[in-house]
Amino acid sequence: MSSADAIEPLIQHVLRADAGNVPPAAMASARRSILDALGTTVAGAAQPGVGALRAALARTTGRAESRVAIHGERLGAMDAALVNIAMCHALEIDDAHYPAIVHPTAPSLWSALAVAESAGGVDGREPLLAVALATDVMCRLALGAPRTIDNGYHTALYSIFGGVVAAARLRRASERVLADAFGIALCRAAASVQAGSDGALVKRLQPAMSAAEGIRCVLFAEAGISGPRRVLQGRAGLYRLFNHDEGRIDRVLEGLGDDFLGTRLSIKRYPSSRCGHGPIEATLALVASHDIDPEQVEEVVVEVQPSCFARESHGYDPSRGDPQVSAQFSIDYGVAAALLWREVFIDQYSAEATRDPRLLALTRRVRVEAHRSEAGDTPYLPVTVAIRLRGRGWVRHTVRQLEGSPERPMHWNDVVEERWRRCAATHPHFARPEVQDRIVEAVDGLDRMADATRLMDLMTVPETDA
Repeated sequence: MSSADAIEPLIQHVLRADAGNVPPAAMASARRSILDALGTTVAGAAQPGVGALRAALARTTGRAESRVAIHGERLGAMDAALVNIAMCHALEIDDAHYPAIVHPTAPSLWSALAVAESAGGVDGREPLLAVALATDVMCRLALGAPRTIDNGYHTALYSIFGGVVAAARLRRASERVLADAFGIALCRAAASVQAGSDGALVKRLQPAMSAAEGIRCVLFAEAGISGPRRVLQGRAGLYRLFNHDEGRIDRVLEGLGDDFLGTRLSIKRYPSSRCGHGPIEATLALVASHDIDPEQVEEVVVEVQPSCFARESHGYDPSRGDPQVSAQFSIDYGVAAALLWREVFIDQYSAEATRDPRLLALTRRVRVEAHRSEAGDTPYLPVTVAIRLRGRGWVRHTVRQLEGSPERPMHWNDVVEERWRRCAATHPHFARPEVQDRIVEAVDGLDRMADATRLMDLMTVPETDA
């Protein structure tokens, strides 16, 4: 095989890794991310678009190989992965890597579990290792193309490569199969930021569709379909297509095999795009420190970085696409929600909340501007929120680091209590403490689980509870 392309070291990285040479910190981070993703999947199980997707796939799916989490129906492995990833990503609170700007755990985990269940005879260590590897590869590929989003392509396109890695590991792919699968994935990669801007439900399906295609790429490669070899650096390779240049190969390969980028994922605390997190956190800080009554608010000025200003300063409009998706990608919505309800989580993005007249009135007092005084190292921070209060003047707060980020991390116990249990409480079955505890124990001991399908058993609501 030619080594003329930087995809080659990634192929060797995926094939040669095992539990003995992957750093313990990478495996621990994978467990944390898996538990977080299981929680966001429960919370996303009944969100807009999920029912329609399940109904559509029930009419078209292939063999009944793998289960849909929570709901329990069996679909083809690709289709089961598609639904599970869509549920996991629906609320925009699945973890992510910045500045790569990818959500790697949802596509990695649910691709791995779908393939594991269809293949059978897979222990829990294999999906755990697949998640560690697939998240690492996705983050590295995205880091090599820092202008992806500014060029209009959503980073969900990298999910196809996460699906390839997860499926290849679980199916014990050869070097030739993995190389061809990566090449086939290049020919299928696509995603657009327009979906979020227009409030389209397909936004939450993009990483799911992409990762499911990654599974297909491995199956095609196994059948003998060849793919291009110059995946990253070819004249029409990944980076020429999506970054419009040769890419940053140094970022792709730096620390490969020693530094797993899944150890630097951010836990997302709010169900919005990352552009909304700084404004929400700054607003909540002001509400708490100044005991702000929303009736006192005369004007709010939110200063964000230029990339976020370009994408999400348009103002919330519940008539633009699906109201929940529109809210997730509107900075003023998150600020208004923080002012009105003093917390921002799943309930604040419900159908009822997105049409609350009090919230709509508050959004009209919010003005989003490009940050004039301070440039950031990422497209998201710093953020400054200034609020003018009736009879009290202006109060201001600047956020430079977000809770849940690598700089202010959430550890295992934080994820158990603040993420898993809080998300699980949104579903009657998973709200039971004993159910929650069994799943925490299963994820904590995933590398010792004899059969990976046990995790799917725990993540499926029994018929007696359905």
